[in-house]
Amino acid sequence: MKKKEYPGGVKLTATKARAVAMQEFGTAKGLTKEETAMPGYFKMKLGSLFIRIHPDTYDGTGCIVVSAELAFATGQTLKFLNPDTLQDDYDALERHCKRAQRDDLKDWVLTNGADYCCEEVKRIWERG
Repeated sequence: MKKKEYPGGVKLTATKARAVAMQEFGTAKGLTKEETAMPGYFKMKLGSLFIRIHPDTYDGTGCIVVSAELAFATGQTLKFLNPDTLQDDYDALERHCKRAQRDDLKDWVLTNGADYCCEEVKRIWERG
């Protein structure tokens, strides 16, 4: 297979996923392949922290995504890594954040209606 044929454009092997886990968390204990996901998806648990390491199939940045979330909380922390160097890719993270903000704004408008949202923006803008 060519590189672009892999999910997210990244061939993420168990060896590379272990290297990422060691780099980011100091251990790869419990790292397993996600059976119900696309190829290249791995998971592990550290206490109540649930961790996933996988190619970026959402934004298509060509990066490896490391996500961590607490079992008893909402939200998650994301990190985007260059697949060749395993260094942080801040540009990919910024693109992801902008897309997420745009998606949230679309959801807000679709849920509440354009007229209401325009009035809210106008009200907030005028308050300063």
